[in-house]
Amino acid sequence: MRTPTADQPSVRPCLLAAGLLLLAILAILAPANSQAAITTFGSPLSVPATLNTAENLGYMGTFTPVPPNPEAPNGLFHTFHYGADTALWNIASAEGVPQAPATGQAVKVSLEGCAQAAAGGPQPLTQIHFQDVSPLPNGEGAKVNITSQGFEIPVCGQNGASGSTVSTYEPINLCVSAGDYVDFNDEGGYVPNIYRNGVAYQVMGSVGGSTMDSFIRGGGTGNGASLSSSFLGADEGFAVNRGAELMLRVTLGTGANATHICAGGTAGMPPVLPVIRISPQTDGINAQRIVAVAVYCRPASGCNGVATMSFGGHQASVGNDDFSLPGDTTGHLPIRLAPRLLGLIRKHDGIDATLTAIVNGKTFTQTIAVKIL
Repeated sequence: MRTPTADQPSVRPCLLAAGLLLLAILAILAPANSQAAITTFGSPLSVPATLNTAENLGYMGTFTPVPPNPEAPNGLFHTFHYGADTALWNIASAEGVPQAPATGQAVKVSLEGCAQAAAGGPQPLTQIHFQDVSPLPNGEGAKVNITSQGFEIPVCGQNGASGSTVSTYEPINLCVSAGDYVDFNDEGGYVPNIYRNGVAYQVMGSVGGSTMDSFIRGGGTGNGASLSSSFLGADEGFAVNRGAELMLRVTLGTGANATHICAGGTAGMPPVLPVIRISPQTDGINAQRIVAVAVYCRPASGCNGVATMSFGGHQASVGNDDFSLPGDTTGHLPIRLAPRLLGLIRKHDGIDATLTAIVNGKTFTQTIAVKIL
């Protein structure tokens, strides 16, 4: 075997050290990754919301001839679209992932932006919703699965709210499936001659490489609605908005971080009750040397298992150690004692025994006081 010289260092110790370092890093990272049940998807909220739903969606709109005025100096008044129920969702992002990476619960939704108030007009409609929507085949739009409770969006200029304001909401039981989108949903907020195109919800940013879909239809964005790309119109229906990004980020919970109401979630599940219950009790021995222990069997299908009773190292079994009890009722587990145990019980005027029952691989134990009748 060749011995390394000073000019020829040993490779093996270096490799060993590198391997140990790699294992240490993996040991630190692996538990965190394997136990992670919270993640985020959607917009990284990297730019302020500068675009709004009233004027910056991709609809042709209509032009109405009117006498020339400051709003229509050329004699044509432009209505951008109907101020009706609207849904917005990202389908491509320059950064981040627009679709849910796993099935679980949208535990938080962070939205950047505010609702613009019309000059001299009433307060804008501030109630908004979030929805889980599934993409339709071949990119033909999306289908609404579930809608959150109503939330309030801040009004621009009030209490410091602006296009950079991030509000975080906590929907109740907003379940999402892997591959779904979470959208922004409003009710338009149309007011004649004031909010002609609906309220200007300033919740979009200008981001090259991002694409957002939108859908407008009065009463057409509720649960079960098809936000179909085949429904195209100048003032409503489906539109593709390139270079625009909905400033919405979702915190997704799975496993123990998601309600059990959502697929795969376990939080808030009712406790799993044991299949049998053996309460502390005092039982007598009859003339056939049998102790009948009361056991409640919960499943309606009944309980089958193995049971033993021990008296300070002495054991007594149920027949061939097997037992079968009727379901959803309290039955009695007969245990025949060996004759040698009777003297021990008489000597102490009763004795405590330990009953051990195994059902479906789970072990149940209870202390039973045994006496001579």
